Amino acid sequence: MKKLILCLLTFTLTAAAAEPEVIPILVRENLRIVYQVTDDAQHEGVNKGLFYARKLINTYQKQGIAADQVHLHLVYHGTGIAAVVNDEARKRLGIEAANPNGEILAELIKRGVQVELCENTMQQKGVKPAELMAGVKLVVGAFPRLIDLQLQGFAYIKFE
Repeated sequence: MKKLILCLLTFTLTAAAAEPEVIPILVRENLRIVYQVTDDAQHEGVNKGLFYARKLINTYQKQGIAADQVHLHLVYHGTGIAAVVNDEARKRLGIEAANPNGEILAELIKRGVQVELCENTMQQKGVKPAELMAGVKLVVGAFPRLIDLQLQGFAYIKFE
């Protein structure tokens, strides 16, 4: 009986100490992702959507997935506009702090990420096209763009 208890205890401790299984990424080609970013929430000093976009791209890269297989769009609207405009526009939006996103935005665009802003939001907030950060593209509306991308098979993630 003691041997049985000792064996069960050893097995339980060994099983508990074993590393959990990591589920691999199965889809490794033509990855289509769209983030809806409705707020300028910060994470580690930059916009949350931009932060997690870089994290996602880096994760795929570490898994050996080629950058040209990752098609990532970030669609900004609402108060998220503050993340993708210059300092002058931010001041008019009531934000005194300089835009901290210039470096990460440029990096992501260079890596092929499409950063897009709702034209309706831009007009409602009184932002001019010249006040957008370099590389930001306009879409006619955030919701039509999100619908269009989802109908094309893009996985949808919302950031608030």
